[in-house]
Amino acid sequence: PRSTLSSSSAASDVYKRQGINAEYGGCWLCGMAIRASNRHSPLSCRALSKSISMLLAVIALASLVVGAEPGARNRLAVAVPFHSSQVQAKLIPGLRRWAQEEFFPCDHPPTGGREAALVFVYAGHSEDDLVGDGVTLKQALEGLAFELKPVTERCFLGGIHFMQADVPPEHDHYADAPCVVFQDMLQQLRGKGDYDHVFQMETDVLPVRQFWLDALLDEAQVNTGCKRFWQLGSMAHCQPLQGQMDQRFDVHINGNSLWCLNDPGLWDYIDRVKAFYPAGDHSGVAGCGTSQFAETGVDHALYRFRRDPANWEYVQSIFHKFQYTEVILNKCEDSYSLANIRTKHADTFLVHSKAPFLPEGIVFARELVAEIFNRWPQHHEQQRLAALVDAGRWGKDQLAAYLCESEEHVRLIQSKNPSPTCQQLCDSSPGLFPQYDKVCALSLLKKQWLDWEPDKAYVWTTDLHSGPMACNVPVLNEAGALVHGEIDFGNCAYTRKYQPLCKDRLKVLEYDEWRGFSLDPCPNYLRQAFFEAYKNDPEFERVDA
Repeated sequence: PRSTLSSSSAASDVYKRQGINAEYGGCWLCGMAIRASNRHSPLSCRALSKSISMLLAVIALASLVVGAEPGARNRLAVAVPFHSSQVQAKLIPGLRRWAQEEFFPCDHPPTGGREAALVFVYAGHSEDDLVGDGVTLKQALEGLAFELKPVTERCFLGGIHFMQADVPPEHDHYADAPCVVFQDMLQQLRGKGDYDHVFQMETDVLPVRQFWLDALLDEAQVNTGCKRFWQLGSMAHCQPLQGQMDQRFDVHINGNSLWCLNDPGLWDYIDRVKAFYPAGDHSGVAGCGTSQFAETGVDHALYRFRRDPANWEYVQSIFHKFQYTEVILNKCEDSYSLANIRTKHADTFLVHSKAPFLPEGIVFARELVAEIFNRWPQHHEQQRLAALVDAGRWGKDQLAAYLCESEEHVRLIQSKNPSPTCQQLCDSSPGLFPQYDKVCALSLLKKQWLDWEPDKAYVWTTDLHSGPMACNVPVLNEAGALVHGEIDFGNCAYTRKYQPLCKDRLKVLEYDEWRGFSLDPCPNYLRQAFFEAYKNDPEFERVDA
């Protein structure tokens, strides 16, 4: 397990960053010493190796603070901005998760100048605003702090603090408020001078492993004086349909990041971004988005500024200050499983996603529309479909069957491009479809093909001449194979005594005088067209060769 108190563990982390193998380094130096003294005792080698490894650990630990002033501290604020509507639904359930062993923030209390504080950031009045049945925000937070006492007393030695963000009434709406809170939060934390780094942890950021606070402190530890980064965070790791991220090549770093506060260059950068992206119709706050499609938010503006050609000369000197990491993973609004994250992302400790807090019907509607129609559903469509699920009427399979019977999917069937999701559901749950014959016609035909001569291999061929296959049909038949030919050439008529090999249902490819199959205008087009024509072909499901 990760340990901030273990010198060997800390040294190992440094070795990895510096490309050093601690065990190999110790043994190599030991071998050098033994050869110099002409001694060959294994015991002496182990003893000397252990001593040298201890020395390397001390040197490695010392390297963490090279360039730092004596007594310098690594002070991290974990800042949790929230709205009153999120307290009962997100804030309290999310933070209660920290007390579970598999999500516990730290292995041991941070030492050696490492210190973390928990900072709640709220735009409102904690003593007046109600967040439940007669419960004020202050009372709710006091109760939460009491529940988290075993966590905070061990991991957050910098204490628990409350910060009030100033949001003017004209900006108290979704397009503006998050930007105002973020900018005010950074300025206040910087002004206090108590912290070197801040990690913005919105209420939909959840731990997926234990010791996630240790991982953040490790990243901050090697960034003394902001020498490596201003922002360390994640690009989107989610389906691209929402916001057309792939088409826009949107690899912005999400705002739930580790930010370094002590470099004036960051504040100069933020001021430049505000000037470059002034307030407009997209947002009443400067630096809050770009006015382009799906680009509202501080993080979008910060990213697009450094990608704009107008800023090329300046950006050359600071582009490296914005770095990507997998310590936190931005999953946007996608569902995820702990098992998959832990298996595929060994270095990920935190995940940002709205999905765990969305109504089940909304999640189903989004996933199924994306799977079946390869598009993102409109808001009104999500609400309509979710109502069928949330009313307790349908589960996910029933909603999928409903979409498979829609006119939109029927058009896909008619174009010979049905959804694989619908075809799989036709195979596994035919009883879900009142219009089975219409929706599942291809599935039914595929089943008929699969049931035809199941004990024999089915060989499908097309060629520029019937001779090669005609000569081999007897051999293949004797071996137990059935042969079907789709040969678009006149001489196939002379091979009927072996097997009908003439074109019957060939798609895409066609005879072109004596030139065979024309590759004009582009071979890639022909290959793609052939693939599209046959990828859902019921007969091809039966073909063995």
